[in-house]
Amino acid sequence: ETAKTMSAFAKVIPPMFFLMFLIVVVTFRSFSQAAIVYLLVPFSLIGVAWGHFIQGYILSMLSFFGAIALVGIVVNDSLVFISSFNQRIKQGFEFEKALFDAGKSRFRPVMLTSLTTIAGLGPLIFEGSFQAQFLSPMAISVAYGLLFGTVLTLLMLPSMLVVNNKFLVFIRSLFSKKQFSSEEVEPALRED
Repeated sequence: ETAKTMSAFAKVIPPMFFLMFLIVVVTFRSFSQAAIVYLLVPFSLIGVAWGHFIQGYILSMLSFFGAIALVGIVVNDSLVFISSFNQRIKQGFEFEKALFDAGKSRFRPVMLTSLTTIAGLGPLIFEGSFQAQFLSPMAISVAYGLLFGTVLTLLMLPSMLVVNNKFLVFIRSLFSKKQFSSEEVEPALRED
């Protein structure tokens, strides 16, 4: 029965992620920003593995369900951060100022939602009853993955946006023989 369920998920998950990726590409009008969002997903799964190791649980089907929920949360946090950044670029902010202000404005909401979610899952993770132990792997996946994913969203995402911007400036300047500024290559300015 578990093998059938895993097989069904294996058929559904890749098209679902591809569809989500296309929606992000169309929304931001940027393949690179969508790719950055989805590059964070595998890194957040490191938190899932560490959480199971620390708590002494093996990865199970419920751990997998928790990881799927975690992916949604990490992608959502990343999308909100990038939307905030793009909005500032549209308003005429310089690249570094837009990135700093987006990080500053999203820090408290991302931290508070992550900490309250982790704290809310804490009793389920540490409960010793049989019923709680059944759901603990899912809670461990979400809590530890979110702990790791939050750090990635607040530190790694801005770093990846900087690297992406430098790459776009280099490529566009290389092919057009004109020097572009950091702001000119950002997709937010091409949305109108």
